[in-house]
Amino acid sequence: MTQELTVTFDLLPDAAVYDADAEALYALAFGPGRHAKAAARLREGNHCRREVSFVALAKDGQLIGACRLWPVATDQGDKALFLGPIAVAPNQQGQGLGGKLVEACLAASDSLTGLPIILVGDLAFFEPYGFRRALTGQMILPGPADPNRLLWRPSPDMDARSPSGKLLVQAAL
Repeated sequence: MTQELTVTFDLLPDAAVYDADAEALYALAFGPGRHAKAAARLREGNHCRREVSFVALAKDGQLIGACRLWPVATDQGDKALFLGPIAVAPNQQGQGLGGKLVEACLAASDSLTGLPIILVGDLAFFEPYGFRRALTGQMILPGPADPNRLLWRPSPDMDARSPSGKLLVQAAL
């Protein structure tokens, strides 16, 4: 059960000024092993789409959450956005802030890009946001990952066809 947030915060579009604090939060949340994951290959050398990525700032200015979207493509020519990482400060976890960050990213993406969104995560958390499991072999990450955790969400005006092929870094759109 989600608790009520214990801090007042603002959700703001991501900006370069938040990079150091967001990286520190990601390091705290995921540790040094985060760079070895397949999802990290899609962020390496890539630039997040700041206008559809969000941070949560407490009223004292402390960054307490971050969620980013990254442009990707497949070797079959499909374009999409890759969601993650999502991190929330330890003292604010379990209260719904991660969900609010995801909702902000999805709403911005729906209105600004019209692209499907892909991620590696838990279906139980992401299914209420419209994500579904990718068909086995439909999309291929650039490294090992649990195929049951590869999820995607169509854009609102898109048919239900999943992007297909090997996922690649797409230059910033």
